Amino acid sequence: MNRPKVTFRPILLALIMILPSLATAAVGTTIPQQTPPQATLQGRYDLLIIAPQQFHRELLPLVRHKNHLGIRTVLIDTATVYKEMFWQGRDDAEKVKYFIKAAVENWGVHYVLLVGGRRNQGHSERWWVPVRYSHLDRPYEDYPEPKFLSDLYFADLYTANGSFSSWDDNNNGIFGEWAQGQAAVDRPDLIPDVSLGRLPCLNARELRIAVKKIIDYESKDVENTSWFKTMVVAAGDTYPGRTPYNDGEVYTQEGLDLMTGFSPVKLWTSDGSLKNEHDVVKAINQGCGFIWLSGHGNPKTWATHPPNDNSTWITGLRLRSLLLLHNHRKLPVCITGSGCFNSMFNVSMRNTPFVFGLHTPYCISWDLMIQPRGGSIATIGATAFSYESPDINLGYGGIEWLDRQFFAEYAVNHTHVLGDVWSAAVTAVHKACPIDWNDTSANGAALVAKNLEQWVLFGDPSLKIGGCA
Repeated sequence: MNRPKVTFRPILLALIMILPSLATAAVGTTIPQQTPPQATLQGRYDLLIIAPQQFHRELLPLVRHKNHLGIRTVLIDTATVYKEMFWQGRDDAEKVKYFIKAAVENWGVHYVLLVGGRRNQGHSERWWVPVRYSHLDRPYEDYPEPKFLSDLYFADLYTANGSFSSWDDNNNGIFGEWAQGQAAVDRPDLIPDVSLGRLPCLNARELRIAVKKIIDYESKDVENTSWFKTMVVAAGDTYPGRTPYNDGEVYTQEGLDLMTGFSPVKLWTSDGSLKNEHDVVKAINQGCGFIWLSGHGNPKTWATHPPNDNSTWITGLRLRSLLLLHNHRKLPVCITGSGCFNSMFNVSMRNTPFVFGLHTPYCISWDLMIQPRGGSIATIGATAFSYESPDINLGYGGIEWLDRQFFAEYAVNHTHVLGDVWSAAVTAVHKACPIDWNDTSANGAALVAKNLEQWVLFGDPSLKIGGCA
């Protein structure tokens, strides 16, 4: 789609003129200047990193690394975003989104990395980088109120006609509004216009670990190693009795079938190869390029069922078991979309907004990324309740479609940049499963929209899967 050119107001033009010097100071290199700067800045940056000033020291090595690889990168302070967008945006999250839109239209930015999660562990939420909650209300998502985190909000910049996508069509300050039993009030197009990821770090220590992993991973050619050419899947009978087959195992087999050239490691409850978390930890420690966990979850745990046994749980990973990971630089991309709440990054030790009342400073998806002796290089998962399908009889538009599509984009469509795989998967599933915004049913089109909105990428969107060397 051709996007209309938006003319900047004077304050943004001033920002454009000063940002080259900010970028130069950040990376310690000289960016050639010509006159006029407005013209030369068109298409200058590939990657925009937005982070508070407190994290810039930890991010400078990543900025230098990316520029060395030819990925033109600029690091912008959140305070600068708020200051320069004072005339646009009702709150900090909308100001960030307007800034991303400006960066796309004036600098040609394609990748956006948001750096920062919660900055406190109390009852009230404070954020290093703001978040947006979607108020798409369907069963189970009603504690303490029907809303969930959606980073797709920051990537979906435009409506279908090319105007700014506010996710608030009636301008009432409630975003992504779709109440139970009603047609949708807000109708965003849910197509990513940038490839976006987040490092939801609580502090500088966590960020240093994640940045070091990214630099080490991209500095080597891991794509042709035997460990990278291994794909691990873990699954069972996700919903016993609802289908005549072990649905998680069927879906993960479809993923393995797409990944031709990869050696499969199957951890399935049906054959006893998945008995507990030690089986998953062992497989990760041996090294793999990808791991797909298809089952159930909460912020601290991923699990599934044995065949035809809804009362028995088999735990595949939990926070404490991650301490046993020592795969070092053999880091996989982890997909765990069907694990509800695995990527719920608004948790805290004082107040986890979840009916189970689980108190934890971070969710399991992020904890995988900050293990100092291993873990993952990136994780994609759900921030809230995910749904296997809006109608099990149709098997249409469920979270497993997104998880599986990730591997189709990588292996079949040969998209090998992490954020582009994420955005292409969201786009493909959206197009294959059109959303009827007038659907008032509890298990219909709204669940397709919800799966898309909550499928979040933790990691560097410009990461070359398999390394760059």
